[in-house]
Amino acid sequence: MANLNCPNCGGAIEGVSPLIRSIDCPYCSSWLRLSNQLWEANEGQKTPLDAPAFLLVGMQGSAPDGTHYTIRGRLRFQYGMGSWDEWWMESNGGESFWLEEDDGTYYRHSLGEEISLPGGISGISVGGTLALNNGPILFITEKYQADIVGREGMLPVELEAETTVTYVDGVENGEEYSLEIEGEYASITQSEEFDIRSIKWEQV
Repeated sequence: MANLNCPNCGGAIEGVSPLIRSIDCPYCSSWLRLSNQLWEANEGQKTPLDAPAFLLVGMQGSAPDGTHYTIRGRLRFQYGMGSWDEWWMESNGGESFWLEEDDGTYYRHSLGEEISLPGGISGISVGGTLALNNGPILFITEKYQADIVGREGMLPVELEAETTVTYVDGVENGEEYSLEIEGEYASITQSEEFDIRSIKWEQV
């Protein structure tokens, strides 16, 4: 973990892990982005992101096995049928991962491995299959676009609010996978259920 000073207001920001690429300055609300190893200040988010009912950026908690977690950042996605949130979490054991809520169940997934996807999304359809190089053959269950409508805290990505992202979900042998697609490249992650309610959270 490292500390840095906001290039806009000079405020001291602590606990920045090597994976972090963008930060919502807690002092002046500038959006800081890491570019060519230098932190630059951009215009902050114009519309405040409503706080979720259960998880807040900055919350810390301990699991029954002694692992201590900190919620570092959050993205909010909007799509045709509603919205969802994803939180960036770090643990005292050096783990970092995304946490996503889906119909009351929480899933964790890593940053994702970048793969080549010749043809992009054009040949992918719900109900079809997608064979990945040296990877699984997925049965496609969902294909949709979502807009990033808000962000806060520290994040391992530099995505701007109002960015549109294409997602494809698929399964193989009961294992669930998600692809975030941009052009002919995709980031693929595998989700696993995460028992968020077993963690004893401290209030912020």
